Amino acid sequence: MTAVPLTLRQRLGFPVRRLLHPLTAILAVQAGLSLTLVWSNTAFGDEADYLWIGHLLINHWLHGTSWPSAYGDKGLSGSPIIYPPLGALADSIGGLAGARMLSLAFMLGATALLYLTASRVVNRSAALIAAALWALSEPVLRLAFATYDPLSVLLTALAVWFAVEAAYRRRGELVAAAAVALALANATAYSGIIIDPVVIAFAFLVWLPRMGRRQAVFCAAWLAGGLGLCFGLAMTASHSWAGIMSTVIDRSGRDNQSSLLVLKDSWRYSGLIVALAMIGAIAAVGAEVRQRATLLVFVASAAFLVPLAQLKDQTAWSLDKHLAYGLWFAVIAAGYGCDKLIRWIPRTRTRTRTAITCCVALLAYPAVNSWEAAWGVYHGWANSRSFITNFAPIAARSHGSIDAAAAIHIAEYYTPQGRQWARWNTNLSLDPTGPRSTWPSYYRTQLESTGFGVITIIYTTTLSSSTQPGSILLEPRAASGYLDLLALVGDSSREPGLPALTQALEADPRYQLAAQGPYDSANDHAVYAIWERKSEA
Repeated sequence: MTAVPLTLRQRLGFPVRRLLHPLTAILAVQAGLSLTLVWSNTAFGDEADYLWIGHLLINHWLHGTSWPSAYGDKGLSGSPIIYPPLGALADSIGGLAGARMLSLAFMLGATALLYLTASRVVNRSAALIAAALWALSEPVLRLAFATYDPLSVLLTALAVWFAVEAAYRRRGELVAAAAVALALANATAYSGIIIDPVVIAFAFLVWLPRMGRRQAVFCAAWLAGGLGLCFGLAMTASHSWAGIMSTVIDRSGRDNQSSLLVLKDSWRYSGLIVALAMIGAIAAVGAEVRQRATLLVFVASAAFLVPLAQLKDQTAWSLDKHLAYGLWFAVIAAGYGCDKLIRWIPRTRTRTRTAITCCVALLAYPAVNSWEAAWGVYHGWANSRSFITNFAPIAARSHGSIDAAAAIHIAEYYTPQGRQWARWNTNLSLDPTGPRSTWPSYYRTQLESTGFGVITIIYTTTLSSSTQPGSILLEPRAASGYLDLLALVGDSSREPGLPALTQALEADPRYQLAAQGPYDSANDHAVYAIWERKSEA
């Protein structure tokens, strides 16, 4: 009997065969592109805030030290006990880069779960295309970001995968696992709640042809009920109900940004995927049975959920991060549509080569465009290296309260004094109440009564600080129209109290200007000034 020769993959063995899977290449490209962003800028304010809270929580659990529970439970957009400690652990090991790489690992996991889910729902080739489109989108590349969003996306993807596997394995405990995972995703990032109806409806549509209507409705009810119960328990145990009220429910409509901005950014970040998903939905209507076509049309429409919600709230803030939830579903329809287009190519010897060339060409554009957009986002906030270099030694030798203005979370995260959280003061308002004539006395009273050791002011201007004298906003003799310039900066930055506070510090013999420098971002030009209380010795 003639032995059948082994293929290369069979000779290499199971572990190596897994490495040769196309999904491995997709994950490698996703990781490589995101890693270029990891070291590209200092911490964003939200990153610094969550990692700072995480360190304080870990110290609280291990050593019984206090932590700002009132702020953590109310001021964060996710439960403080889920992501922040995980991010802080990664930060302790590898610094900010370590925390960002943990988030990258979460997003790689979401990509793998997308492939596994799409393989069940459509087919493997469509799943590969879906995974590639998702992995190369801007929301995914930029979420190598040390906040709660990547973990929430991963847990949402895990919930969907559990639900799909429940249909194929007929295991009720998988429905319960899906409910727990989705509840944890919602508690990790409250913004993820918006995708819950999509997850439940998607699970129902997957269960329907495999279980029948009655069983599918029963499981969907269990999923919804289990989600509500687990989420309620998680929020109650973490004392986070106040947080969801202040950061989600009461926030609606506060930004008042234009609908055109929301639509423009939505198209910029997800336009290609939306177009391909619509093609997939149209192809499914003409080629598939009703239940399967309904499922694909539904996942394609999921891409519109987040933009519509942010249009309602009149905000484009964090739009690209939030888009990740809906795009995870929409790329399934997009992958299906692309797979159909490829299969329509006439069957010839060159079909495979042609298909590969088309796929590479199709993916090259979103890869480059998405990376450039993500790079722009990572450089949209100020690089704080100069500020921290000057602020750290001043804070180390200071006594009394510390006011770091808009850079408070950055200063808390990067300096050891951040662990002394009770010293940080946020009561020095830059938009005081009452007539402007009373503001000078307000600031004089604050300086006398509060006992500030360090006060930081950030002057945001429309002029590049790199092309202006460093003292233009800080020394009256450096430029004519000094007070007018300060007033202009204060009004344009919505901090009209800046001139009065600056004058109060200049007139107070107890304070001296200890350091100043640029605090520019891609969108704003700014100068920081650090005022230090003089030693009484």
